[in-house]
Amino acid sequence: SSEHYYEGPLDKLFKSKKTASVTLNSKDSTKIKDDLTKWICTSIRPFNMVEDPGLRNVLQTAMDFGRKYQDLDSSQLLVTPTTISKNVHQLAEQYRSLLQPILIQQAANSCLCLCPDLWTDKYRKVNYLGLTAVFTDKNYELILLDLCCCEYQEVDKSGDSVVQAIRRQLDLYGLTSYMDNNKIVFTCDRGPNILKALKGKFILTPTTPTTKEKKSKTIIQSSSDDTSSEDEIKTPSPLKYIESNTSLSELTSKASELLGIITTSKQLVKYVKLTGLNKSIQDAGGLVLKQSTIVRWLSLSNLLESIDLSYEHLRLVLSKSTNNKQTFKLNKINVDGLKDLICLLSVFKDVCILVQTGTRPSLHMAYIAMNKLKRHLSGTDVDENGESITIDDRHEGTEFFRRRLLQLLRTMFTFDEKHLSAAVLHPLYRRLTFASAYSKTIAHSYIRQQIDEILGLNSQEQMTLPEPSKKKHKSMEDQFADPDEVGGIDGIDMVLATTVKNDELDKYLRMNIEDIYKQPNPLPFWKYHQHKFPCLSLLARRLFSIPVTSAAVERSFSAAGLAVTERRSSLDPDTVNDILFVRSIQNLLERNPDFFS
Repeated sequence: SSEHYYEGPLDKLFKSKKTASVTLNSKDSTKIKDDLTKWICTSIRPFNMVEDPGLRNVLQTAMDFGRKYQDLDSSQLLVTPTTISKNVHQLAEQYRSLLQPILIQQAANSCLCLCPDLWTDKYRKVNYLGLTAVFTDKNYELILLDLCCCEYQEVDKSGDSVVQAIRRQLDLYGLTSYMDNNKIVFTCDRGPNILKALKGKFILTPTTPTTKEKKSKTIIQSSSDDTSSEDEIKTPSPLKYIESNTSLSELTSKASELLGIITTSKQLVKYVKLTGLNKSIQDAGGLVLKQSTIVRWLSLSNLLESIDLSYEHLRLVLSKSTNNKQTFKLNKINVDGLKDLICLLSVFKDVCILVQTGTRPSLHMAYIAMNKLKRHLSGTDVDENGESITIDDRHEGTEFFRRRLLQLLRTMFTFDEKHLSAAVLHPLYRRLTFASAYSKTIAHSYIRQQIDEILGLNSQEQMTLPEPSKKKHKSMEDQFADPDEVGGIDGIDMVLATTVKNDELDKYLRMNIEDIYKQPNPLPFWKYHQHKFPCLSLLARRLFSIPVTSAAVERSFSAAGLAVTERRSSLDPDTVNDILFVRSIQNLLERNPDFFS
């Protein structure tokens, strides 16, 4: 009947169709199950393909057509690979034309951030330029889009060449003028070619945990000094500290023992993997031992944790082996030192996971992460009840590495006014309870300066008031939230303007925040209060459009790696670019069907 045909195929992508539930009989259920199994085995497809939403949508469309057309042949539904390839490009171009005015609007409001990076596929060694766009739209929703993962066709990877490649992609959306006028913020890693390419632009350069010794640190810098040499990419140096100048031969025996624990643990895990002993460890009640790779810093923490959790099970399995050398290695591992290393790295692991979120604003997380890491490396933390505790090292060599990591953290990360201002504009951290008076002054001064620029006024002088009492919190994000408001404005630490009339910042800092807005995502608060604080809400959109790390573009390259496989190594780079772009748009439309409305 015609009652089934009011919705088109695209409508079914975004809302479920209300039809009566029908159950297949046993014979037909077995038939479809066998056909799916044969297809998966013959084409060597993953089992979870049957759960793919795209497959379900295609099947539903085919069923709808089957009801609409009599004697429909399956060949009428399927198209050729060439047709799909052409349609990918057509759909990508259609989406780009729809996206262009949205991006221009965000750039005009200084709410657009781009994450550029370079990547090389491992099969054809084709170089790619990735650009991920992040912005907070007018509805105060955080949007992430993979603008491109296109072939990098420049003659080299110098700064001039990279910027030309970036400009070529931005020109497709009419964004080059906004880049030239510093209306676009860039978040990138510390690769010198990207930094040189973006010299003179507003850059957030995070150090994301993608190599062996990288930790979650960020530096915001404005590299607008045209008098400096392009090759002068300055980074802070920790070499003035004693620990940083200590060679391996000069380490104390206890500190060297900790390094030995890491080396031995890696050797054991490699042996277990090569000999297939992980299954035996699991059968004995242990967990699979996890390997560490140089491109995944978190994997070292995972490796040590797996050794600790399966220590006795590993000992049991190795005792049955004829290779006594491995048992000797296991016995060499100092358990106290192993647990200290796990404790030392655990907070770095937690911070890395926190700051790489892609579902909500993250710039303010620099404030949380740095406070957490500094306290942890200084030997203090909180327990599960929010009580302050002192970390007692079990191993004598741990103190050396605590000091070394703390020195690296202090020298490789510098709080910028944008980090601090983002924390101020988060209802949970607006008083910067765990920041110095100087940091608060910087943040408040920057916010007032931005308000004045929006209004076309001059900035005002500031003064600082005393700090409030602090409250115990449990989770990492709660731990550095402000104390609850008690006693009205007398308990609020803020910087007041010297003028009699309060500005938006004063009113925001004075107001009582409803509990409903005391949540990790600050955008609902600013959406609700955008008319009360028009300037602050716009500034909040700008700051919360900036991700604290460049993890978004790294995820895009991971998807590119799934597209360019050994079986699909001949895939044209332009097609790869279109596939990833359409994929990104489709993922967005599934979450926000009205995005283009």
